[in-house]
Amino acid sequence: MSVATEAVPAADAVAAAETPMHWRVLAGLLLGGGMLAGDRAAGTRGRLARAWLGAAVGAVLASALAIARAGRRPPITPAQAREHRGSSLTFTVLVAARDEAAVLPNLVGDVAMQTHREAGGQPCFELVVVDDRSTDGTGDAALSAARDAGIGGVTRVIRRDGVGLPDGKGAALTAAQPDVCKGDVIVVLDADARIGSEFLATLAGYAEAGAPAITARRRILHTEGAAMAAVQADEQTLDGELQRGRWALGGCSEFRGNGIVVRRGLLAEVGGWRAEALTEDLDLSSRIAAAQGIRVAWAIDAEVWEEPVTDWGALWRQRLRWAEGAIRRAFEHGLLVLTSSRLPLSARLDFAAYAGQLVAPALVVGGIVGSLRRGRLDVASALLGTYALLGGILSFDSLRWERTASGDRLATSQRLVRALRLSLFNGIWLGAVPGALLRMALRRGSVGYDKMPHRGAG
Repeated sequence: MSVATEAVPAADAVAAAETPMHWRVLAGLLLGGGMLAGDRAAGTRGRLARAWLGAAVGAVLASALAIARAGRRPPITPAQAREHRGSSLTFTVLVAARDEAAVLPNLVGDVAMQTHREAGGQPCFELVVVDDRSTDGTGDAALSAARDAGIGGVTRVIRRDGVGLPDGKGAALTAAQPDVCKGDVIVVLDADARIGSEFLATLAGYAEAGAPAITARRRILHTEGAAMAAVQADEQTLDGELQRGRWALGGCSEFRGNGIVVRRGLLAEVGGWRAEALTEDLDLSSRIAAAQGIRVAWAIDAEVWEEPVTDWGALWRQRLRWAEGAIRRAFEHGLLVLTSSRLPLSARLDFAAYAGQLVAPALVVGGIVGSLRRGRLDVASALLGTYALLGGILSFDSLRWERTASGDRLATSQRLVRALRLSLFNGIWLGAVPGALLRMALRRGSVGYDKMPHRGAG
């Protein structure tokens, strides 16, 4: 067992995310312009209003049906991935942790149980923990758990210390750039993650089947009797449906932060981890797409479980960060993706459509405000209904993946109720995206990072 203590590179100390002035102006224009356009659209009447609404509904239905159909025929199926298991690929399981002594030993135990080993039982993996300025003994807890689980010899802890270092997972990962990792493939997990014993073996199958970039299916723990956790679980299932469909349609499918899987050489080619990335998953997705033309495979059978957010204040802060990360990614990498000669036209159009959705909440909010101001409740209802339609259709379809506690498929009535609940929950984005645009437009100085608390139960 070894402990690696490395000095943080000087560049890291000044690489905190900033909001350039032209981004602030653009964010303000998108927010104000979107709401104004929505307000004006709410004032249209007669044939023009019907044509506008009909076009919106038609586009929503066409998009939903295309994604739902494509999700059933992914480029690499679980069966095809299973044919490539038993490879000699090696993995670096990389975890960035700050004050996570309560949860990290659980994940260490899961890593120790992995079946992806040589014939003699030696692990085909290593575990690297970046202890990001923890004060609760996170690094010692990880090493102790690794020793107890029998993987002390393949476990390293890298201590990240310093004053004025940028916060966030992306910044912490810069302490373990590709040259620090030994595995052929790097797997990034959150400290509260839980994985099954076949997790790495499953990912090896996808990698050997030709996927240099993969994202695992995110699942939510503690959903029994907890409506807030249960709807977050369905939200992750819906997100998986979207990404799987985009991947199958040839679009720019993306990583999700808990379960990033990338070839070490590919990560090195695009410059490794970046401290200024507010959402490291979206940032890396766009960089490998623009530079290498590589889209992210979505592995439905490689499951990574995580704790839910348990209070509305924390949930709101998390969604604000996600929304701002998506906006910043579009501002920084959007043009590079759209003009990349490595990407087919279908992928670039998909990226444009997906990034364009960031304007939709401002349009909807502006339209609702405008319709209420004019006393036209029918328009407000139509706008909300159209916005919910896409989510509702895809939610219902994606819930075909879910099972009851006894392993049976959900009944149609159960899927309908849960799809409706999820559509209502997704209304949070009508506030989070405009809120993120407003925050970007008004912010000065470095960007803060809101870390979610973890309990470690179960």
